[in-house]
This record gives sequence, structure tokens and C-alpha cells, in this order.
Amino acid sequence: MEHKEKTGIKIGKVLLAILIMGSIGFFGVFIAKLHGNMEEKTQYRNQGIIDYNNKDYESAIKDFQASLDYSALFSEPLDRDTRLYLADSLLLSKQYEEAIIQYDILLKTEEEQIAYLQLQKQIAQGFLDFQNQEYEAALPAFQAAIDAGHTECMLYAGVCAVELGYKEEIVAYLTSYLSYDPDNAYACTQLADYYLHEQLMDTCYQYLQRGLNQPDRSYDEQLLFIEIVYYEYQKDYNKAYELICKYMQTYPVTETVQREYDFLATRQTLE
Repeated sequence: MEHKEKTGIKIGKVLLAILIMGSIGFFGVFIAKLHGNMEEKTQYRNQGIIDYNNKDYESAIKDFQASLDYSALFSEPLDRDTRLYLADSLLLSKQYEEAIIQYDILLKTEEEQIAYLQLQKQIAQGFLDFQNQEYEAALPAFQAAIDAGHTECMLYAGVCAVELGYKEEIVAYLTSYLSYDPDNAYACTQLADYYLHEQLMDTCYQYLQRGLNQPDRSYDEQLLFIEIVYYEYQKDYNKAYELICKYMQTYPVTETVQREYDFLATRQTLE
């Protein structure tokens, strides 16, 4: 009887030893997997930062998302920073809705960068509203961005002001933006148009010529029509008539254009 008990104890110890060794082996494999995951996570994150700095935001997004897909112990601080890179990459690649989702995730856990995250989310929402032509909603977001030093947002604020017909804001935003980007044809065009309607002809002419001399030819149709009306207001009808004849050979003849042509045709003088 004593022999059987000793045998049973020995078997039990062997089984316990096997179980412990198996657990240790499993735990070792688990730790090795997590360590491998951490290396993969870090590699994807580092590559994402390289792509981000090279302004290859689409590649950066894929890298950051891949990094976040790997589970690793004690990686929460690293993941939060990676997610911030991801959110900013989405914003810069104009994926505004996805960026807002990532900023919201960060706002639930972040404690030190609340103001920055809230501003970035507001800017993303502003661009989303702008994209949807909701200019009234977008304008405060762009103003907040400008206040934070994002000078490039003055152009978008200026577009909102143009679309909403806010005359003073048009001048303020677009004039300021031209000090940041002197070659912007859109800003020159809108300011020339504004000063034309305000009958400030010298200022109109300055912005008109500035717009016509820019490399960007996207706004030539509007600029050339402003030039026609400018010469009409200057009572140089022959010049205005010459310009509108050329204009009608290149651009669509709308009702407004036809009306301008008919008026100028009656003002011709023989030289």
C-alpha cells in the first residue's frame, strides 16, 4: 500500500513538472510573439514617419494602420503617438471623416494634448464642411486655424467670405493671404472684382494686372471679363470692345457677356 502511494506521488510530481514546463514553454512562445509584434509594430511606425516626413501621406496611413494592428505589451503610449500621426496623415490627405474618427479616439484617452486634438478635429470638420459647400459652418474653423498660426487657411476663409458675400472679410482674408502666397491668382481675381464693384479703379487695376501675370491661368476667364468692364468704366469703349471680341472667340457667350457686347457695340467711335 505504501509503495502504491509513493508511486502515485511520483506520477503526480512528474505531471506537475510537465504542466509547469509546458506552461513555461507556452509563456515563452507568447512572450516571443509579443516581442516579435513589438518589433514589427515599431518598424511599420518608423517607416510611416519617414513617409509622413516625405509627404507621402497615403503610404504613411498604411504603415501607421499596420503598426496599430500588432498587439504588444506596454505599447499604449507608442500606439497613441502612432494614432496621432495617423489622424494628421488622414487630415493632410483630405480624408476628413476618417481623421475626425481618429481624433475622437485620441480625445477619449489623451490628457496632455487636448487643445491640439480639439483644434485638429475642428480643422478637419471645417474642411469637411467646406467640401460640402457649408461655408457658414466652415468659416469659424478656418478662423480658429488662422489664430493658431495656420496661415494657409486664410485662402479657404477667403473663399468662404466670397461665397457668403462678406465684403470686409474678403479683403481682410485675401489681402493677408497674398502676403503669404503672392502668386495666388484666385486671391488677385477676387480682389480685382471687389475693387471694381467698389469703383476703386486704381486698386482694381493693380490686382487685375497682378492676376493676369500669374503662372496660374485658371482664372483668366473671370480676369479678362473684369478687364473688359474696367475699360468700360474708364470710358475707353474702343479698348473694351476690342477685348470683348477676343473674349467671345475663346469663352462661352453667356447672357451677361452678350449684354456687355451689345452695350459696347453701340459705343464705338471711328478713329
